[in-house]
Amino acid sequence: MKKTLLTLFLIAQLGSASADWDDPNVPFNAGDVQKTPMSITWLPVDNVQRVCEAESRKRGNSGFGYSIEACSFWEGNSCTVITKKRPNMHTLGHEMRHCYQGNWH
Repeated sequence: MKKTLLTLFLIAQLGSASADWDDPNVPFNAGDVQKTPMSITWLPVDNVQRVCEAESRKRGNSGFGYSIEACSFWEGNSCTVITKKRPNMHTLGHEMRHCYQGNWH
């Protein structure tokens, strides 16, 4: 019984933690952001999926393999954010956070 309760507790914790990355109102720790100046290039495009898949492959990755609304690629103090031409603030902020905190979710 204790093992079952512990398992259910852990599943609930993991579920709530993973949902936080998509909630624009959940505060996060900004203590581990990159401290050096960052150069960010924002590319608003017509076909986000196509452009993000191509950029991923260009950088030696295998693409995403799932539907995305935006993407970002960072290396050192340079970051590229790709969104649709009319993104909402949450999407743009989410991708810019990747620029400063890497793969945070």
